[in-house]
Amino acid sequence: MKVYMAESAFGIFALDEDGNLLAFSLFPKNVSETAQKIIQLQEGLVIEELETVFEPFKDQDATFILEDELLVRSLKDKMNLKIELEKPSSIAKMFRKNMLDYVNRAGSEILESDFKKLLWKVNTQLTRIKIKEEGEKRDKMIVQAIFSLDDIDNILNLFSTRIREWYSLHFPELDKMISSHTAFVNIVSEIGLRSNFTTEKLENLSRTPDKMNEEIVKAASKSMGAEISEYDIEILREFAGETFRLFELRREIERYISEMMKEVAPNVNGIIGPLLGARLISLAGGINELARLPSSITQILGAEKALFRHKKTGAPPPKHGVIFRHPEINSAPWWQRGKIARVYAGKLAIAARIDAFSGEYVAEELKEDINQRIAQIKGKYPNPPARKPKQFMPRGRRKSRVGGSKVKSKKKRQG
Repeated sequence: MKVYMAESAFGIFALDEDGNLLAFSLFPKNVSETAQKIIQLQEGLVIEELETVFEPFKDQDATFILEDELLVRSLKDKMNLKIELEKPSSIAKMFRKNMLDYVNRAGSEILESDFKKLLWKVNTQLTRIKIKEEGEKRDKMIVQAIFSLDDIDNILNLFSTRIREWYSLHFPELDKMISSHTAFVNIVSEIGLRSNFTTEKLENLSRTPDKMNEEIVKAASKSMGAEISEYDIEILREFAGETFRLFELRREIERYISEMMKEVAPNVNGIIGPLLGARLISLAGGINELARLPSSITQILGAEKALFRHKKTGAPPPKHGVIFRHPEINSAPWWQRGKIARVYAGKLAIAARIDAFSGEYVAEELKEDINQRIAQIKGKYPNPPARKPKQFMPRGRRKSRVGGSKVKSKKKRQG
């Protein structure tokens, strides 16, 4: 005997092979409670209503047919019943098509207008719960934090360049002496006019050597820049002060990402570092999404343009995406980078799956495997591969262009 199980917003129903109603268990009339019951079923939990429907068939030789794979696994683990997966189920399809009739047979006696209204309310509540759960995921915080870091970097590059150009009207020599944007902006914000430069002030503000501080002070006294007033420098100092606070905010966000990565993805963090790991998670869309990706896709995340160029024009395929920023990869010789990137991508796929579904910390073991594999690669490929010589076709065998503007104009001139 086959018993088909069908779930709905009204309850759980058991049907035979002809679609006749065998048993049912209705959900509470409260919309929020009903939505919670449906979510529990979707997560594979065995709820009270489901056990109630199974109860009459426990002593019979019945095979239960369900559409939900996760629920089938949960029931096989918890209950000693014959359960099979059929997706999609023809009986369940028929039930959904005639759901109002089955609900009325179960004794609800609901009108079609009320039936549609209740369905709408339950689905709306389900959507709200799903959106709230998605927003509460910690990895989504990492995704937004890394996006914010990119936005701040763009702003800081723009503002720092503007401050350098603006201040160079007054003290152009400082631009070449201080390469760090952070140090330059801090000096402009705190000191201002070049006449205020002293070695003591520079020692307190920057980490430059004493000789460099002395050279800056000498350059300030002999600068070829224009003289400006306190009124002119005040707005620039305020602008530089706000920019320097953005640098500090960037450091705070970096620290936040580091702490979050230890909590959300400790194995990814242990293998590749917090910022690069967070960037991979953001490119994938979340830790669960990264865990579902094959290692070949993880390896080229961030190189989508190069991949599409390869597909479209036949250009060489990319060997790595943002994973190239890892020092072990970008410091390696060019002929080893793709192989090392493949090693990291493979271990990252394992680490992401453990972080998403297990939580066990195995980063140290994975790092040992990575180091051993990299040592093998460097030993096996110490020298670059021999490049294939270009094959030049003899001039007489080369294909000449058939068309083109020059050929057409020549033919036109020749009549």
